[in-house]
Amino acid sequence: MAELGAAPRVPIPAFDAVPVYPRTVHASQRREAILAAVFARGTVLTRDLAAQLNVSEVTIRNDFEALEKQGRVARVHGGVTMSEVPLMGFAARSGQNVEAKQRISAAAARLISDGSTIILDSGTTIFELARQLPTVSDLVVLTPGINIALALMEVSGVHVRLLGGRVAPGIAATVGSARQQGIEGEIAHLAFLGAGAIDADHDVVEGSLDIAESKRTLAGTARRRVLLADSTKWFTFDRHKVMNVADFDTVITDDAMPESTREAIRATGTELIVA
Repeated sequence: MAELGAAPRVPIPAFDAVPVYPRTVHASQRREAILAAVFARGTVLTRDLAAQLNVSEVTIRNDFEALEKQGRVARVHGGVTMSEVPLMGFAARSGQNVEAKQRISAAAARLISDGSTIILDSGTTIFELARQLPTVSDLVVLTPGINIALALMEVSGVHVRLLGGRVAPGIAATVGSARQQGIEGEIAHLAFLGAGAIDADHDVVEGSLDIAESKRTLAGTARRRVLLADSTKWFTFDRHKVMNVADFDTVITDDAMPESTREAIRATGTELIVA
């Protein structure tokens, strides 16, 4: 017998049985049922859960949204899956592919000139670019990267502005809408963006929806978009699309990039710089 005042647990049998639950099932019970299904199967579909729990697909999507905000699940096309592995810490990522990142950053630094406004995304390759900025005058740097802002705040000739929004754990950066970050209506000459991963369709992807959306906002603020990504980022996978490589004006990578991939990038009309 359940405790007085406690709601009975909602079991999740196999979907082929398709049991029907009463419409009076509480939201907390539905979400417990959703999590049980995700843990058991890895990925579950909206339509299956709607039929099983006897609610609309809109209700299930609202449950998905609530669970995603809690970090319990990750949205995929048509359903949800288990939440992504937490982002690797900034310090750990800084020690990976150091030489390639240094060469990529040096090539990127040559694109920066006096009197310009640039956006520096967060990430370890972008942080290396901040360390290699050329000697310039009247350079305005807009950045969500907390480490980047700290590194540049005393540099002569550089006016740095740390963007607002919510601090995202694990990446040492802020995320948010254009208004939240304080760049609504701003125009930058150049935006330098990093990538969590680049998949087989040449989409730049991230493990967090907030990060992906913030990167798109930064890209949309600039007249020229430059992607900095070492060769190990290519043909890897994550869940949330930022934009396609073809939507960048310039891609800078290292010389370990296969020739076939170089040709595919050039075929889109995007400038490719191999450092």
